[in-house]
Amino acid sequence: MITARKVRPAEWLGLAALAALAIAMVAASWRKWPDPLIDFGRELYVPWRLSHGALLYRDVEDIYGPLSQYLNAGLFAAFGPGLMVLVAANLAVFAAILGSIYVLFRRAWGPGAALVAGAVFTAVFGFSQFLGVGNYNYATPYSHEATHGMLVCLLLAIVLVRWVEDPTVGRSAAAGALLGLTAVLKPEAMLAGAAVTGAAAALRWRSGGPIRAGALAAGAACAALPTSVFAAAFARQVPAGEALRMACRGWLSIAVHAGFTRLPLQDVFLGIDRPWHNLAVHARATAFALLVIGAICGISRLADRAATLRGRLALAAALAAGTLALACRGIAWIGAGRCLLGLVLVYLADAALSLARAAAPREIPRSRVAGILAAVLAAAFMARMILNGRIYHYGFFEAALAAIAVPAVLIGELPRRLGAGTWGRRLIVAGFLLLLAPGVARLVATSQGILRTKTYAVGSGADRFYTFPPQTLATGDIVNVISGWLRAVPAGQTAVVLPEGEMINYLARIPSPIAPYAYFGAATRDGKEDAIVGDLQAHPPDWLVIVSRDMTDSGVPFYGEIPGEGLGILTWASDRYEPAFSVGGDPLAPDQCGGVVLRRRR
Repeated sequence: MITARKVRPAEWLGLAALAALAIAMVAASWRKWPDPLIDFGRELYVPWRLSHGALLYRDVEDIYGPLSQYLNAGLFAAFGPGLMVLVAANLAVFAAILGSIYVLFRRAWGPGAALVAGAVFTAVFGFSQFLGVGNYNYATPYSHEATHGMLVCLLLAIVLVRWVEDPTVGRSAAAGALLGLTAVLKPEAMLAGAAVTGAAAALRWRSGGPIRAGALAAGAACAALPTSVFAAAFARQVPAGEALRMACRGWLSIAVHAGFTRLPLQDVFLGIDRPWHNLAVHARATAFALLVIGAICGISRLADRAATLRGRLALAAALAAGTLALACRGIAWIGAGRCLLGLVLVYLADAALSLARAAAPREIPRSRVAGILAAVLAAAFMARMILNGRIYHYGFFEAALAAIAVPAVLIGELPRRLGAGTWGRRLIVAGFLLLLAPGVARLVATSQGILRTKTYAVGSGADRFYTFPPQTLATGDIVNVISGWLRAVPAGQTAVVLPEGEMINYLARIPSPIAPYAYFGAATRDGKEDAIVGDLQAHPPDWLVIVSRDMTDSGVPFYGEIPGEGLGILTWASDRYEPAFSVGGDPLAPDQCGGVVLRRRR
């Protein structure tokens, strides 16, 4: 770990500047992080229900593991429900992630590279918004399992760096427990955790050191512990077999919710909708990035060999002018994600070749181990966007590590690997910083331009946040008005919001009588809509709310168009409910935006 004895004054100044940057980015985006309708309402509604005694997966549905929702439920039980309660906890998680990145990257590539990586992570990925939908940030993530999973995997990589040197029982137990936590979070975290653990085992084998049976047993036992604890907790309310399935939902969701992965939009997210085209795009982007890297390194090496100071200064000026021109006019930075996985794989391939050529067995330097594990983690997190790499959308956590590992390698490792002299090292670092800084500045400016337009307040008190004004996008106003109207209904009543809208349930503090949180797409296809209708028949809500929602996810123009996309639910409700309140236009018309509250006929 970093200690005061090892950190020089200049590094302390860098850390202070990094903290100041984080504070500035939080302040500039204050309370503008969530989307008023999509996804984040679930992150508020589920822990609110759990904090009042509901059982996850039985009373309220979720597609990921139980850890994050019960952690948030504990926060609500201790401090009361509130969006800002979760934000405070999430800012602490962000600080822990940033600190873990710094520790891991410092071990791999030195303090300068770690500071640059931390700055890019904070400025571009921490609290930005590049799309019309919010949630893709570390203050109000669309899924807390995503950010919690990233923190757990970073801590796992840090432990494994020391484990490769000496796999003691204690280190094995710590690594096993962290790996086990990924199993109660999210499939992406499980994949990344398994990948970095496998890489660490391979590095330990390559170094020729034994792994004692006791260490393996401790690791395996601790890996099973989180799932076992949740299974035992669930077994207090449901049969043992069902309790075990609940505890394993983090990875069973891949099979349970297979319909979700078959949606056309999921193919777009992966890039497999047009695999060969997307592969070519990514290959060209990676080749271009390698060409730019080669040019900067080539000019820098020429400066080492230049005979006169004037010649070196001329090369430095040419390098500065070229990189600045390229950064400002030649690169579409919002599309920078297309080259990231390719560059990380090139780095890992080079590392694998170097280890294969080295005499075996031999001790591998700690910095090399840390660099390889960081790169493995970065590549594993990008698996879900393998042919559609992007720094926006899910890229805020899936592409973030790759996006900061690349400059860290270029600044902290490449000059040494090339054997550059004093001038060469300085110019390589300066060239990549001059290339990177305008890109980061442009991305920050894009995000800030979007965030500045979010001036309309939704909710109140600890639940207040800001979104687009009604004249720009009416969704926030619809959610605000309807949730405010529902807060006046008698206590103890229930409501279902179609096709999605747990934010309304949460803000109105009115529960749904059935478990599902969404009523379209994978949640209603393949006969599931009939099951939902059966649940509604058995437990009819007092209020049925319909709000406008973009149905691009399902590939239909409007909700209720066809069976399996809400038609069965709306047909069931047609003679059982009557209009009580409305705002805006017809929520079922694709060219209108509005919401309607329906009252159950007695």
